[in-house]
Amino acid sequence: MKPLIALLLAAVSGAAPACQTPTPDGLRAAWVAVRAAALRDEPGASARLYQFPLQLLSAYQGDRPLRVDRAAFNEHYTELFGPEMQFRQDLKNTKDGEYFGKIDFDDKACRLKWPVRIHDYNFTYDQKAGWLVQSIYMPEAYGLFKDGTTAGIR
Repeated sequence: MKPLIALLLAAVSGAAPACQTPTPDGLRAAWVAVRAAALRDEPGASARLYQFPLQLLSAYQGDRPLRVDRAAFNEHYTELFGPEMQFRQDLKNTKDGEYFGKIDFDDKACRLKWPVRIHDYNFTYDQKAGWLVQSIYMPEAYGLFKDGTTAGIR
């Protein structure tokens, strides 16, 4: 019985996966992919690049972020990123080489200390999925959905 317990403990306490430090090149590649998918109107391709629930942020400090689940993201994609939205027009003016700030990663906790902003997007880093969009400053879309009556956007 003791050897069985020892074997189980060894299996459960196996080596934890090594902490991967995110790189600027990885973030740049994520930005290029997010931007390209949004400009091509590909909700399916875009969804895999986002962390859900996605947060829509207002232009005003103090406004509560709206949380968008994956189903609502896909269903209301055109209302969020459609060609008539100012956000989309602004995104067209960006480049793949947009500036982003310092990546402040806590090696001990194996996580970002805070999101990294590129244009109106805030990116976070997931050890399994890599760089993901955590939140977006989208005042126009925020105004459309802030009443809280749309399923999946609260």
